[in-house]
Formats: sequence, structure tokens, C-alpha cells
Amino acid sequence: MFESNKRILYILVHSNYTLIQELLKNMFTMYRPSWEIDTINLPSEIVIRINANKKYDVVLIDTSHKHFTHNIPYLKNLETMKCQIIFMTDENIGELHFYTSNISNCKIINKNMTIEQLVHIIEGDSIEIVDTRRVGELNNLDMNVLTELAKGHSIDYLCNSQKFTNIEIEQAIRNINSYFGTSHYLEAVYKAYTEKLI
Repeated sequence: MFESNKRILYILVHSNYTLIQELLKNMFTMYRPSWEIDTINLPSEIVIRINANKKYDVVLIDTSHKHFTHNIPYLKNLETMKCQIIFMTDENIGELHFYTSNISNCKIINKNMTIEQLVHIIEGDSIEIVDTRRVGELNNLDMNVLTELAKGHSIDYLCNSQKFTNIEIEQAIRNINSYFGTSHYLEAVYKAYTEKLI
């Protein structure tokens, strides 16, 4: 993990998934405590209206194939927001490039990246996306622990739940972080979620 950046940025995270909103909010707060993070899961036209009243530096929009088409009528209006718009996507990256190619303040990124990379992109840095192909695999215990963490349960909660022993949890989190190349289980949960493993 790198040192906290003192620059204050106002970030709006727009997603239809509460889990990914909370994961991103927690991870951004951990990496950049000075950032002000808001989350929203309303339709895109409402996001534009909200930004007209409260100016954000960056609007981060999580999109997926099943609801991407709802964003299309409002894409041209994003230019009026006068802030950086970053789309996080997976399988529809080509469509987004097509519809946003003439919008100067839009950027499209693949979900399959680390939180550190995402933070650098938000800050406007040019980065190299690393190869994220997985080595090894997660066993049943690892997947069970990962699923419980994705539900929002803390490590303390898992230790007290009697579903797993403390040693099993410690080993599973080590394996999960090793598999995803992460240093914190929240980042691993985020990557598992964006890669549709949970």
C-alpha cells in the first residue's frame, strides 16, 4: 500500500450494486482518507441532476451488460457535468468506447484491476495494467470464507460464529489474498465480485 495523498477529491460512486459501492467506499477511505466519497444507485439522469447541485471531481459509474442500455440515452449529457466521468465495465467495453468516443471528459476502464490502479486512474495518473491471470485455485474453505466476507461480515464475526476455527480463517484469508494478489481481504472481495466469482 502506498502513502496517503493529501489532495481532497469529491467522488461519486454510481452503481446498481450496494456491495460494490460499500467495498469501493471502504477501500478508497483506506487508501485515500482525504477523499470525500458519496454513493448512489439511481438512474443516470438523476446522477447528472445531482452533480448540477453538488459538484464532484470524479463520477465513477459501475456498469454491466444487463443495465448498460439504460445509460445510453444519457451518455451525451455527461459532457455537461464538467467533471471526470469514469466508467467501470467488463464485457461491454467496446460499446462504451463507441458511445463515448466524442465525450472528452469520459474515461473507460476494465473492472479487472487492483484498487491501487483504480486510485491512480482517478488521480489522473498513467498506469500499466498488470496481468491478472490467476495462479492456483481457491478451495471450498477459501470460497466459504470469501462468501461470508462478501456479505459484509467482519473477521471477528467469523471467528465468533463457530462456522470456522481461527486457524482456518487465517489460512483462508492468506490463500485469498495470495490468489488475488491483494494485501487486504476487502480488496480481494472487490476483485472476486467484479470477476463474478461470488
